[in-house]
Amino acid sequence: MQDLFEIIIEGFQTLTLNKMRTGLAILGIVIGIGSVITLISLGQGSQKSIENQIQSLGSNLLTISPSRQNSGGVMGQSGGVTSLVLADAKAIEEKF
Repeated sequence: MQDLFEIIIEGFQTLTLNKMRTGLAILGIVIGIGSVITLISLGQGSQKSIENQIQSLGSNLLTISPSRQNSGGVMGQSGGVTSLVLADAKAIEEKF
């Protein structure tokens, strides 16, 4: 037990002898911890914001986009990208 007490006393004496080094080490630790806390907070805030945006869309949202038709697993030239027209929207509305 005496050895532990002597080690602690010697450690504090070393810290007081090298004040500049001790101060810079403490400053580095404080800046590092602050940076980690800031990055974690930004990440959690961004995640919460994105989750709120997705939840605001609702559960009754259906996204439809035009696509190419595949011919035998290979993109065929005849099935190019087509645009959706109003008749397509009406047909989808009637179906759902």
